Amino acid sequence: MEYKYTGIILDKRDVGETDRIYSIFTLENGKIRVLAKGVRKANAKLAGFLENFTLAEIFIAKSQGMGKITGSIVVDSFGEIRKNLSILQDAFGAVKIFNKLTKEENKDQIIFELLKSYLETLDSLALQKKEEKTEAVFLGFLFKLFEELGYKMEINDCLKCGSKIKEGNNFFDPKQGGIICEKCSSESGGKIKVNSNSIKIIRIFFQNSIKSLVKLKTDQKDLNNLKIIIGEFLKWIA
Repeated sequence: MEYKYTGIILDKRDVGETDRIYSIFTLENGKIRVLAKGVRKANAKLAGFLENFTLAEIFIAKSQGMGKITGSIVVDSFGEIRKNLSILQDAFGAVKIFNKLTKEENKDQIIFELLKSYLETLDSLALQKKEEKTEAVFLGFLFKLFEELGYKMEINDCLKCGSKIKEGNNFFDPKQGGIICEKCSSESGGKIKVNSNSIKIIRIFFQNSIKSLVKLKTDQKDLNNLKIIIGEFLKWIA
């Protein structure tokens, strides 16, 4: 039987002499892995419709085991991203993390729309040549992805004593997935200092859409603080 999926290409891996296996996050069935026969041949046209992070209508023949791609119609290639090396690197980095954290055949429309919205936003920023906005959007995408995957960070109350987090010397504990107040910080190891502005930015990430984050004004010091938090949190999740 042949099935039609709306999907975003996450990754591809060469197999055999002329074939590839693609990882695709679909609206209908979450992440799937499918085979494209002969796609690496010199005269193969299908490869051009299956580039990384392309949004496409993908036709798959499947009876049992891994399905085989029979056709693809590009919906959005996000062509502006591909013209900007800096933004292209951001897209590859975000999609790589997305692919690593998502499970196969776990349908989730919210996560699909989140990835689609992120790529649309990057495409718009590339068109406007606003590379300086992409770092905050990248971080916002990851924080929102963590939330939807069930790894939302606790940033309002101290994980130890339960008191409201106030401005001052607070710390992020990656193993517990949240903020610890200054009073409780001596009781927990492996902490990362998190400044008050960074906490405010994380709250903005959770409360707003990806596309609205382009309006966010940030300081590089705060973004660096958030990148450290993201890095340590990813290690814990992985």
